[in-house]
Amino acid sequence: MMIRRSPLCVLPLCLIPALACSAGDLLGAASEPATAPGTAAPGTVGEASETEGGEGQPTEGPLRLEPPATPTPFYVTSEDDLRSILDLSQPDYYDYFDAPDNWHTYESDGFAAYRMQDGHLVGIDEEPEERYVYWSYTFMQSGNTYVEVTATNGDCVGKDSVGLVVRVDPTITPSGYAYEISCDGSWRFRRFHGSETPAEVVGWTPSNSIHTGLGAVNRLGLWAYQGEFELFANGYPVGEAADPDLDYTMGFIALYVRASQTFDLTATFDDLAFWHIPFQP
Repeated sequence: MMIRRSPLCVLPLCLIPALACSAGDLLGAASEPATAPGTAAPGTVGEASETEGGEGQPTEGPLRLEPPATPTPFYVTSEDDLRSILDLSQPDYYDYFDAPDNWHTYESDGFAAYRMQDGHLVGIDEEPEERYVYWSYTFMQSGNTYVEVTATNGDCVGKDSVGLVVRVDPTITPSGYAYEISCDGSWRFRRFHGSETPAEVVGWTPSNSIHTGLGAVNRLGLWAYQGEFELFANGYPVGEAADPDLDYTMGFIALYVRASQTFDLTATFDDLAFWHIPFQP
């Protein structure tokens, strides 16, 4: 059994098409943060201090290149949070969606399309139904990892949704573990395995941590360590899942838009990052 974790605070930031069948229902809840999202730890940054007898002077030193900003400037408010073992300011890999070749793009008329546009991955699911899921993937491998991505809703309703998939096996279409959030503020967790009906590990579960409706921006977080998974939305834990059979241990990362009611449902993705989770004895 996994232990419920403490929340963190969030500071501002950024497969070939696969077929799958759907299913239905289970768990989740969010808790209050130790500090409200969007606020920083107390303190003054970048100001010269005054000293006795006059104003402080800039400290001399070598000139240095400024490192690029990371897409997830988080800090954790409790050592009980499982992400406290990671350096969240330094992902092992991050993708601003500025390189067109990093993601599989295509257009399948009448079904789905994915393209890189203006520093985002844009996905379109053209026909609402439950049987098929089409996604885009990157060749970056994911095993025991914590992965985050920012998703922005299009003109969605109900269970129109976006999803984040880890451990996609390139030899099995579709495959992997998928964390999905809906337009109306619910989440679910499924396991894909070829032509089989996806296993509904945790069915649709409402969460107040998920932003809803047209234009809503959500930061999805998926902690995957062996057969245990914890799901996050906008920095808050929303639920957990487990696969004792551990069908997949390594594979690609994928993203998808899934229309349930809306024709030509569009969503965009940006600022993907992941961290390798160290071995847990």
